[in-house]
Amino acid sequence: MPSKNNRRFERQRHNSVLEIYDESGKSIAWTAQLVNFSMGGASFSTTKLLDTGTHIRARIRILTKGVMEISGKVVWGRKKTNSNLYGIKFDSIKNIYP
Repeated sequence: MPSKNNRRFERQRHNSVLEIYDESGKSIAWTAQLVNFSMGGASFSTTKLLDTGTHIRARIRILTKGVMEISGKVVWGRKKTNSNLYGIKFDSIKNIYP
């Protein structure tokens, strides 16, 4: 596994909303605050409690990339004072709006 300074993809900090779909994939079930993003994954903050391995389908708005639909699995989580910080590894990225 690459170290923090030897990551596979460059991470960029973002202050965007991550819109997480419900199980049907047709409507937004809840939102989270995007912390950073790379082409391999992202980290986000939320008050939701998630287990490692949880599959997520979501929509993200990245100014330089447009609106993307992503899916991936939670690979780590950390409890913060008023929220939880999670990392997901993408298994799919689809650009839906430029």
